[in-house]
Amino acid sequence: MGVNPVGRLLLVEDETVLRGLVSQFLVLENFEVVAAEDGLAAVEAYEDGGPFDLVLLDLNLPVLSGVEACRRIKEIHPEQPFLVCSAAILDSHIAALEALGVTESLGKPYHPLELLTRIRTMLTDTGSCAASDRDHDPKTWRNDPRQAASRSVHALSEAHVFD
Repeated sequence: MGVNPVGRLLLVEDETVLRGLVSQFLVLENFEVVAAEDGLAAVEAYEDGGPFDLVLLDLNLPVLSGVEACRRIKEIHPEQPFLVCSAAILDSHIAALEALGVTESLGKPYHPLELLTRIRTMLTDTGSCAASDRDHDPKTWRNDPRQAASRSVHALSEAHVFD
């Protein structure tokens, strides 16, 4: 590879296609991504490889809920930053997450560049890593073959596949 990653991310998403596409997109953006398919796998991945610069967390997960996974990870590392990426964020989720110090969220469906912007902003704000200054002009983005994963995620989001 030769290029150092701009950040280490734990991606927790139970939808197989979305997990794969988002992971591929973020790797193309030079992030190191560890992916987990449920809440328990997320906690185990964190125990094995944490802390991460950021945890991207769906809430509606099998085996162990996103809120419970967050709680267990915060027990290991209380300062771990999270970005909740979920289609259904209930008031009870908000209260539980705020009690854990988690206030950042991104509703699904989201545009991949919106996700990238939020990640870079959070990493810059927390000092976890320097945000990339790569230009993401939409005309360049549309013609850049490295953005195939991004276009796929966007197309699936527009089709409301992940609602």
